[in-house]
Amino acid sequence: MTACAPELNSSRTERTRRLVGIDIARFFAVFGMFCIHFGVPFTHGAPEVWVAQFCSGRSTALFILLAGVSLAMLSGRGEPPTGSALREARTRIAVRAVLLLVVGIALARATNATGFLLTVIIPFYGLYFLLAVPFVRLRARGLLIAAVVAAAVGPQLSFLLRTWIAWDTSLGTVISVVNSVDPGHLIADAGVFDLLLLGFYPAASALPLVLAGMAVGRLDLQSTKVRCWLGLTGLVLSIVGCRVSSLLVESVGGLPPGPTQGTVPIEHSEWLLATTAHSGTTFELLDSGGIALVILAVCLELADRTGRALKPLATAGSMALTLYAIHALVLSWQIVVGGWPLSGVPDFLAKLASMGPALPTDIPNMPAFPRDGHHPEGVVAFVNTYMPEVFLIFSIGFPLIWRRFFHRGPLEAAVSETVRWLTEHLARSR
Repeated sequence: MTACAPELNSSRTERTRRLVGIDIARFFAVFGMFCIHFGVPFTHGAPEVWVAQFCSGRSTALFILLAGVSLAMLSGRGEPPTGSALREARTRIAVRAVLLLVVGIALARATNATGFLLTVIIPFYGLYFLLAVPFVRLRARGLLIAAVVAAAVGPQLSFLLRTWIAWDTSLGTVISVVNSVDPGHLIADAGVFDLLLLGFYPAASALPLVLAGMAVGRLDLQSTKVRCWLGLTGLVLSIVGCRVSSLLVESVGGLPPGPTQGTVPIEHSEWLLATTAHSGTTFELLDSGGIALVILAVCLELADRTGRALKPLATAGSMALTLYAIHALVLSWQIVVGGWPLSGVPDFLAKLASMGPALPTDIPNMPAFPRDGHHPEGVVAFVNTYMPEVFLIFSIGFPLIWRRFFHRGPLEAAVSETVRWLTEHLARSR
């Protein structure tokens, strides 16, 4: 080892070391989903409602934006790969995408009891990764342009295609034929068209956030100046998106009756002007994506300024995939044992979950609430009543304990090691 080696190693470490702030942001993304599905911990009344409303849609947007950041980290960070390195990066990402599809479909099937209360996002994640493969070679500017174009065109194109499908056209026939043999659709309603266009987090609407995240990941995120610009840009995007949406909605005389969240109903194109959670409209992307940028910038700065104080959150965020899967399984268990309504969920849903024999049979994708309307007792009742607090403590405590013995979370390690083995095998077979 030469005398220059320490300096070179230090430089390499500076370029490649893990950005703790991204893990902290990742924790807040999954924490927002916990709040939606379990309730807001240590909070009641109006503050609980406000936090839940703020998290709805925005936590998902943050999760998707961070997927794009991760893709940039997997493909050279600020310097896009070229030549053989580009082919290797694309192979790794494609293999990871397929694995996420498999894991996500299996998890969706295992949590089928949750019905309309939970749509597992992991298989959608897999398709996001696949669609992002052609963009890996782009720098930040090119990725930003692609994100802007996708945000302006994608939601409108998605609406038109879904409308065309509903009109019983040839496209609808093609989709029906594909769905009849698509294993993802047959197993868990997570086939290629479900993930691309018809599902709750369709890639046609979410891709702009992925591309924006990739653009962010190409930047020097260790720079305070870059973080300030990210935060300011995000704030402006959110304000502009909400304000322009409000003006446009007012100009068309308001919105007709429609969903409080979810994709735009094809009967009412006016909803394309709204910022409804999970709608995937251009304006919702501006609002939720802008807030996601603000949260990421703040988390990056806090990570540097607080030292080890936020390590528990960063450790939990580094195991976000594992925690998400566990939370989905726990939610399914809650519904099956009849304890889900005990943890501070919205009143109308708590009433629905407790109807027992009177539970409607004409509501599609109904969760598997107990038909006798019973609630658990004893320890099970206690755990369900305080599930928001219990799961928050678990989601911080479990990763801290796990990381004392293992370098990565269970699912994270399984996916990463499988990707490594498969890519090495593919490389040898060429």
